Amino acid sequence: MKWMLKAKEVFKTFYEKYDRYIDAVLRFMFALSIFLTVMYHTGYNTRITNPFIALIMAIVCAFLPAASVTIFTGILMIFEFAAVSPELAAITVILLLMMLLTYFVFKAGDSWILAFTLLMLLWGFSPVLLPVALLIEPIEVIVVVFAIVLYALVIVVKKDASVLSSSGGNLTLGGRVNLLLNDLVTNQRFLLILILLSVSMLLICLIRRSRISYAPLISAVAGGVLYMIGILLGNYIISAGIPLVRLFIGAALAVGLAFMFINFVISVDYNRTEQVQFEDDEYYYYVKAVPKVSIGVTQKKVENITGSGSGNREGETG
Repeated sequence: MKWMLKAKEVFKTFYEKYDRYIDAVLRFMFALSIFLTVMYHTGYNTRITNPFIALIMAIVCAFLPAASVTIFTGILMIFEFAAVSPELAAITVILLLMMLLTYFVFKAGDSWILAFTLLMLLWGFSPVLLPVALLIEPIEVIVVVFAIVLYALVIVVKKDASVLSSSGGNLTLGGRVNLLLNDLVTNQRFLLILILLSVSMLLICLIRRSRISYAPLISAVAGGVLYMIGILLGNYIISAGIPLVRLFIGAALAVGLAFMFINFVISVDYNRTEQVQFEDDEYYYYVKAVPKVSIGVTQKKVENITGSGSGNREGETG
């Protein structure tokens, strides 16, 4: 346990010193991953479906706030869908504007959750999203719901691209819109993931903020078990076509991510929990205090003492 705490303190010190460069590198890697993933799963607009364009956009995002990754992702999807049909691009614009007006205006800093959710869903690693619920508030689950809708839109368009195309399809404008909406509301994989993922993440958020001891661990286990059992049963009963290999890979990654969040980010010591009571003129207060786990990093200190025959003295402070 001590080695993890020391590693945490070392990384914290290193990050505080080079946070600007670390954030830029992480934003670049994250942006490049989501841009290439969206291009891989769409690829309708040959003029912008290019790794070099993805690289340029990722470099730009590296020097902009984190919300820029989500904004560029939305713009990329609009241009990709516009190559299929203008109405499909219009639907995407409306959907993104709804997201903007209902949430991101108030908490734009959390928009990275949308891009990360879309990235994990497109690669089939949906369980990786569960540990994220340890760090967010219950209201922020709505961002995950928005991302699932975008994911369903990508899947449906990929399946019906030739029919939805305004140039090669035989359907009218109204027919294409009706087909798209009908496929969205009847897509069993989309509905299964939408219900289970949002409910499981909400469960984790609520238990995580409860007063019970070891709440982060209990919430992660409860939410993970609920999601995996629900996905496996749903996949078997309704034949949703969810790739099980990627699902279990995502579950393994989720365990590692949850371990890291619980021990390095949340990091509380329930063995030293204290029940505190105090009062004022009007109320009695009962407080449950759970201390954070921390440990000092040993640092070497060398002092040079000048004087007759004193020499040098080396000591350690921690």
